[in-house]
Amino acid sequence: MTKKAPPPVYKRSLLSWVLYGNIKLQLLLVVIILVTVVARVIPLEMQKRIVNHAINLRKIDLLFIYCGVYIVAVITASGLKYLINVLQTVIGQRASASMRKEMYHHILTLPLSFFNRTQPGMVVSSLINELATAGDFIGMAVSIPVTNVLTLLAFAGYLIWLNPLLAGLSLAMYPLSFLLLPMLQRRANNENKKRVDTTRRLSDKIAESITGVHEIQGNGAFRIENQRFDTLVDKLLKIRIRWNLFRFGAKVTNNFFVNLSPFIIFIVGGYLAIHGRLELGALVAFLSAQEKLYDPWRELIDLYQAYEGASVSYYRTMEYFDAMPEHQLEPLDRNPHELNGSIDVKGMSYMTESGILLLNDINFDLKPGEHLAVVGFSGSGKSTLALCIGQLFKYSAGQVLIGNEEVAALTKEDMTNNLGFVSQTPFIFDGTIEENLLTLRC
Repeated sequence: MTKKAPPPVYKRSLLSWVLYGNIKLQLLLVVIILVTVVARVIPLEMQKRIVNHAINLRKIDLLFIYCGVYIVAVITASGLKYLINVLQTVIGQRASASMRKEMYHHILTLPLSFFNRTQPGMVVSSLINELATAGDFIGMAVSIPVTNVLTLLAFAGYLIWLNPLLAGLSLAMYPLSFLLLPMLQRRANNENKKRVDTTRRLSDKIAESITGVHEIQGNGAFRIENQRFDTLVDKLLKIRIRWNLFRFGAKVTNNFFVNLSPFIIFIVGGYLAIHGRLELGALVAFLSAQEKLYDPWRELIDLYQAYEGASVSYYRTMEYFDAMPEHQLEPLDRNPHELNGSIDVKGMSYMTESGILLLNDINFDLKPGEHLAVVGFSGSGKSTLALCIGQLFKYSAGQVLIGNEEVAALTKEDMTNNLGFVSQTPFIFDGTIEENLLTLRC
């Protein structure tokens, strides 16, 4: 049975990277999280026993035992939390590296027409900045929800075991925040999309100005270019302010409900303790558990915001590079062709994406060993003709045969094994002469 090919990188969902190359690490992470949650609940029970059993009964031996268990649990939880952060970082950075590699490999195969309309700054920004945000989220995608959901359940269960009434009143605050937080987050997401798009336009503008700085200086176009740039900066300023206002609004709303819960505990718990219906140690443990409930809840809110922010950056990037190579890179079920060197062009035409006809009904043929000089004024199509024959531009009509094989049907490997290019504007890559020569030979 033929193995199904994986989807191209630009079609992959953000969550598909969670287990990509990290299954063993994610499983190890879950095991460590389970132990960590248990270690975080133990100190709550020790607080209750220290107050009710050791201090109340004046037993020094129990005080040392419970305090010993308490400190061991705290040290264990702290050490495991550090280990979780290490694994989370490794997973996130590996995901970022994989995204960058696969996207870079994909970008290099895109048609030249794509690069003619794309600023280099935008490509750099997408690979370095936008995908880094997505990678950071992938690192948290398992550890944060598993850790904090289990912690919330463990603490909530412990609170219910201590006093169902107090637990119910305390936990009732959290569902209320679900009504407001999604609304604020949706508004923040809309502004974040605008932020990503405007940032890209700003990057393109900077790259364009630097590339064409000789035109700006030669024509004294400083004021015009400054106005264009300043307009984009001012637009981005307003968007970022609105984006942060909605983000902070979500956090403030969450903090309000979290801080409201201890007030209820003091009122109701204090009343029950005064009337002897709740042990003092249980009240202390309850207040401690209630305080600790804030951390997992806050981290879940932060994760939700990180996911929304990463989703915007990730899918905007994937949408931008949603394009296929014009030609297959390698033959699937054969060796590369060995062509005899003859060239036969029959009625070949080339039209740009904007509808400009650069070449029309070109006809000629060359036998192996023959030479052809193409003469014409600048812009007449000499280079375009060579690029069409070399498969760098996809001709719109007609035929181009090399060794009796249609160029449009050949793979890139077929072409590079039989054809060499000497560019009219040679480009020197960063590195040694040897590395540049090897690049040309690959």
